[in-house]
Amino acid sequence: CGTIDYGSYLNLTERNLQDAQKFLLMNEVIQPVQPVPYFMEDNVRFSHVAVDVVQGKDMLFHIIYLATDYGTIRKVLSPLNQSMGSCLLDEIELFPPRRRQPIRSLLILHSSSELYVGVRDQVIKIPLMRCDFHKTR
Repeated sequence: CGTIDYGSYLNLTERNLQDAQKFLLMNEVIQPVQPVPYFMEDNVRFSHVAVDVVQGKDMLFHIIYLATDYGTIRKVLSPLNQSMGSCLLDEIELFPPRRRQPIRSLLILHSSSELYVGVRDQVIKIPLMRCDFHKTR
């Protein structure tokens, strides 16, 4: 990494400048509510989040939709009481691997049970209940 030796960026590395541009809106710390994260994954950056609350057999669950920085959505199940751990239910690939694009927004519309995903030039509608995608034996 070379350093920049001009203007107000004097002595910053190129990497510092790239990170500052990438995280432009992340200048204030948001303190966590729980001591342990609901879901964590190494080497993956999440850009957007949408949360649904569903009734299970015995308890309520959070269904957390996490947009990755490379254009997929992780669907995570997390109990509200945090006594049990979270688990990854599904990874939704919106585009073929070579044509992926960043996700710009996520929104759950409860009245129609759909997740709306905004990308550069379109909005994609995904049903929250995707049972027909997982066939039984």
